[in-house]
Amino acid sequence: MHAQLTRPSWPQLLGSPNLALLQAALPGEEPSAIEGLNLAFAAADGALLHGRVFEPQGAARAVAVLAPATGVPQRYYQAFAQWLAARGYAVLSFDYRGMGASRAAGTGRASMRDWIRLDLSAALAAARERAGRGPQRLPILWVGHSLGGNGLPMVEGLAHLDAAITVGSQFGYWGLWPAGWHRTVTRVFFSHWVPLCVRVTGRLPGWALGGGETLPGPAAMDWSRWGRSAGYFTDDPACRDWYRPQDFQGHLQLWSVADDLTYGPAPAVDALARCFEHAGERVERIHLHPQEIGLKRLGHFGPFRRAAGERLWPLLLERIEAKVPALSPGC
Repeated sequence: MHAQLTRPSWPQLLGSPNLALLQAALPGEEPSAIEGLNLAFAAADGALLHGRVFEPQGAARAVAVLAPATGVPQRYYQAFAQWLAARGYAVLSFDYRGMGASRAAGTGRASMRDWIRLDLSAALAAARERAGRGPQRLPILWVGHSLGGNGLPMVEGLAHLDAAITVGSQFGYWGLWPAGWHRTVTRVFFSHWVPLCVRVTGRLPGWALGGGETLPGPAAMDWSRWGRSAGYFTDDPACRDWYRPQDFQGHLQLWSVADDLTYGPAPAVDALARCFEHAGERVERIHLHPQEIGLKRLGHFGPFRRAAGERLWPLLLERIEAKVPALSPGC
């Protein structure tokens, strides 16, 4: 049995500068009995990041971090966060610096390297504080969507993760996309479209991504540079000292979706999985066809929509809990 904590011990709870954004519901969302609390926590360079925490109504049995995709605000994951909290997880969602509720922390200078090494690492540090120390420590689960998973090999403190799930997380090199139209579009996007948009506007507008939030120029150019390199961020000299996937000692499940050919095709997800070859059988690759869970389409963003939740989310959670007994409800 995990020890019951009498109160949450997140680093700091306070009001968000953008409360309306944090509390806004997505179209079609139903109200939840579990309300989020505003959280501010500092990265190693002092940047103040803003997120939401969702506490279970009873004692927490584990802590979960929801690490977002590029250009996707934390509120997109609210329904999933509430669902996890209803199952006993204390959940942290957050925005990267320069984005959403953390916009003031970036002021246009935020890079993708900052998001991975500083912001993702700060989120894990906050989760560790909530989890506690010693024999009463709660296990920590990482759920990474796209960037939130592909940055995992460079997150500081990987040794403290008990388990991780990535959904649509990949090595973004264009050559890993299926030959034909998707590969051509991806190559043009990284080689020409992103640099052109940044040159003209100083940033990558949300419309230039097909939706989502506007990316700061430095973050967009990191993405462009990595996407043109076969080693993705491992070819970036600034990232090499941070790249330590061997520190991860937990269980990892990497999910790809069959109809996600624009953002997370299976070969690109396979490339990310190879970063963790040292983990052997503790790493699983799962390729999901939407029809397996009774859906016609799922794509890159569908897995975290409430419409897919009742079919997909139990599958995600049950599969990782079966491999990591510390996460199981009866532990």
